[in-house]
Amino acid sequence: MSRLKQLIHEIHRRSLWQILGIYVVGSWVVLQAVDTLAGALNLPDWAPPFALFLLIIGFPIVLATAFVEEGSRPAPTEAAGEEAAVPVSEAARSHHRFFTWRNAIAGGVVAFALWGVVAAGWMLLGSGAESRGQSAAAEASIIDLRFIAVLPFSNRAADEGESAVFFAEGIHDDILAQLSQIDSLTVISRTSVMQYVGTTKPMRVIADELGVGTVLEGGVQRAGNRVRVNVQLIDARTDRHLWAQTYDEELTAENIFAIQSDIARKIAAALQATLAPDVEERIESRPTESLEAYDLYTRGRFLANRSVSREEVESAADLFRQAIAADPAYAPAHVDLAGTYMVLWFQGFLAAEAALPQARASAERALELDETLAEAHAALGMVLTAELRFEEAEREFQRALKLNRGSADVHMQYSQLLLDLARYEESQREMRRAVELDPLSMTKRLGLANLLMFTREYDASIDESLRILEVEPENSLAYYNLAAAYTLNGQHEEGLAAIRRSIELDPENPFGPPLLAWLSARAGQRDEALELLEQVEEQGPLLKEIAIVYGELGDLDRAFEYLDRAYAEDPGSLIYFRADPTADSLKDDPRFAELMKKLGLE
Repeated sequence: MSRLKQLIHEIHRRSLWQILGIYVVGSWVVLQAVDTLAGALNLPDWAPPFALFLLIIGFPIVLATAFVEEGSRPAPTEAAGEEAAVPVSEAARSHHRFFTWRNAIAGGVVAFALWGVVAAGWMLLGSGAESRGQSAAAEASIIDLRFIAVLPFSNRAADEGESAVFFAEGIHDDILAQLSQIDSLTVISRTSVMQYVGTTKPMRVIADELGVGTVLEGGVQRAGNRVRVNVQLIDARTDRHLWAQTYDEELTAENIFAIQSDIARKIAAALQATLAPDVEERIESRPTESLEAYDLYTRGRFLANRSVSREEVESAADLFRQAIAADPAYAPAHVDLAGTYMVLWFQGFLAAEAALPQARASAERALELDETLAEAHAALGMVLTAELRFEEAEREFQRALKLNRGSADVHMQYSQLLLDLARYEESQREMRRAVELDPLSMTKRLGLANLLMFTREYDASIDESLRILEVEPENSLAYYNLAAAYTLNGQHEEGLAAIRRSIELDPENPFGPPLLAWLSARAGQRDEALELLEQVEEQGPLLKEIAIVYGELGDLDRAFEYLDRAYAEDPGSLIYFRADPTADSLKDDPRFAELMKKLGLE
C-alpha cells in the first residue's frame, strides 16, 4: 500500500493528470481535423484509424516524458527552503536525455508527417487517383451530354396539311434558337438535324453522326384551339431518359412561347448547364402576342429555309411582310425580311440600290424593337459589310456572337467579313466553328470549300467539294467550287467539266456563265471566252465577274472600266475581291491598289 501511495503521490507531484487531459483533448482535435481532410480529399476508410493508431503509440511516450521531465525537478523537504540531495544514477541521466519534450514533439511531427506521406501517396498512385479519375470522368460525361441535337418534331395533327407542318417546324426552330443562346450547351444547328426528318436510324447512330451525347425528340399536335407538345431528353449512349414532359395548353401565342421557354429551362437544369440571368431573360421574352403573325412568320421561315429559287425567296419575303402587318412590333419578322433582301442581292437577282436600303431599314427596325436579338445584329453586320463599313460590321458580328455563340450562321457570316479583311486564319477558324455546329449543312461545308480556295489551299478545297458531292451528287454549287479549285490547281479539263455540270444542274445561277468564261480564258480558249462574255454582258449587273474575265484575257483597261462601274454602282459586289485568286491577273496593276484604297481595304 505504501508503494501505491507513493506512486499516487508522484503522479500528483509530477502533474501527470493535467498532461493526460491535455493529450486527450489535443488528440480529439487532431482526429477531427483528420476526419475532415479524409472527407474532403476522398481518403480511404483506414486514414482516420491510422491517425488514431499513431496517437495511441504516442500516449505512453508522452507519459514517460512527463514522468522523467517532472521527476527531474527537486522535491521540497520537510524543512522549508531546504533541498534534498538525491544522487542521480547514469541510467537516470540516459533516460533524461532521451525522454525530453523536444524529442516528444519532434516524434509527433514525424509521425504525422508519415501519415501525410502515406495519404498523399494513396491519392497520387493508389485508389485516390482512381477516385479522382472517376470524378473527372463523371464531369466529362456531363460535358459530353451538353452536346445536344434537337431532332425535327413530328407533326401529330389529324390535319396533315401544310399549316400543321409549318407550325411544328416553327416550334422546333424556336426551341433550337432558345437553346443555342445557352453558352454551356453546344447545340447542333437546324440544317444538320433536318436531315433526320422521318428517320428510322437508331438514336446512337444519329448521335455518332452528329457528334452529340444528348438528343431531344418530340412531337407537336395542333387541334382547334388546343396545342400539345411532348418532348423527351435522351442520353444517346444509354437510351436513358433524362427528362420528359407533355404540355397541353390553349392555343395562344403567349402559351406557345411559354412552352418553348420552359423546355429550354428544363433542359438546362437536366444537363446542369449554367443559365445566365441575361440569357434567362431573353428566353422568357415573348416576341409577339399575335397568333396570326406567328403563323405567317413560321410559313415564311419554312419557305426561306428551303428556298432555292428567286420565286421562293420573294414568296418568303411577302409572308414576312404580312407577319409585320399583323404585328408591326414582331422583331424576328423584320430580321428575316432583311435576310431575304440580302439573299436576292447576293444572288444577283436584285440591284444594290434596291436591296441594301431595304435590308438596312429592316435590320435597324428589328434592333429598335429588341436590341438583344443576335440575328438582328448579324443582319445589320451583313448590310454594313456590303456598304464597305467594315469596322462597324465587325462590331455588329461580335455583338451577335456575344448574345448567341451557338449560332452557326453568325460564325459563317463573320468568317466572310474576316476574309474581306485578309485575316485568313481567323476567318478559317470561324468557318470551321460553323461547320462544327452544323456538320451536315452543305451550305456551311460549301462555305468552307470556298474559303479554302480563297486561301489558296486548292487540294483541300477540292477534297471538301468532293465530300459534299458524295452526300449530294447533284449539288450545283459544289461543282461550281470544284470548277474554280480544279482550274486554279492547273487541272483545266476537270475544271471545265465541273462548271458545265454545275450549269446543267442549275441553269438559273447567274454566276455560272461568267465562271465558264473565265475557265475558258484560263485554258487558252479565247474565242469561247469572248463568246460567253457577250452573253454575260447582256444578262445583267455582274460587273466584277466580267472584269475578272477581261483580266484573264489580258485586256486590263477594259477590266478596270468594269471595276470602276462596279465601285460606282455596287461597291458591295467587290467584297472578297482582294482575296479572290481568280482575280490575280489584275493585282499587279497600280489601279488595283488604288481600288483597294477606295474600298477601305488598304
